[in-house]
Amino acid sequence: MIIKKSEKDERREKIIDVAFRLFVDKKIESVTMGEIAKEAGIGRATLFRYFPGKLELVIAVNTKEWKEYFDELDQKRPMSSVGDIPAIGRLIFTLDSFIEMYQTHKALLRYNDNFNHYVSHSGRKDLQMDEFNQALFSANTRFHMMYEKAKEDKTFKTDMAEEEFMRVTVHTMMTACAYYAGGFIWGSKENEDYTPELIKLKEMILAYVKA
Repeated sequence: MIIKKSEKDERREKIIDVAFRLFVDKKIESVTMGEIAKEAGIGRATLFRYFPGKLELVIAVNTKEWKEYFDELDQKRPMSSVGDIPAIGRLIFTLDSFIEMYQTHKALLRYNDNFNHYVSHSGRKDLQMDEFNQALFSANTRFHMMYEKAKEDKTFKTDMAEEEFMRVTVHTMMTACAYYAGGFIWGSKENEDYTPELIKLKEMILAYVKA
């Protein structure tokens, strides 16, 4: 059954979509709530009824964009399939998915990089991040299941703590993809495809974890 969105839900979604575009184009710090309201075709008072402050809107944008991305990823590789392949196969799929993000979701990578910097300097309370953390449940659960499976099938080394392993593999790959997407790599040129370099980084990571 298809549930029709209410007018309120549609307006909230439009605000988030407009904010995402402006945040990507101009960076979060430089965009004002008044500018977002104008672009969304609403008054400032209406905007603040939906989002009491800029931080709440910034978090809502990141939550929506990542949830949509992970929902799309879940359709390609359901969580129930994690146990069907060796842990190293799951890791390869994860690294490849970040390279695919560089190719097809550059805006999300650029926004997320800016988002991390913005919220880390915002004095935000952890409670404000609850909805965002829930949106990442799928990814975090998959990563944990992958690591636990590796302890059993020994297809990649697990001689370091899980959080450290994720930082030097998955998070390193994502950071590199974000930096390439944002043009922050030394000597990089605008509009050039750096997929071959990202593939080399993936191969280096795989060589390390299988050593």
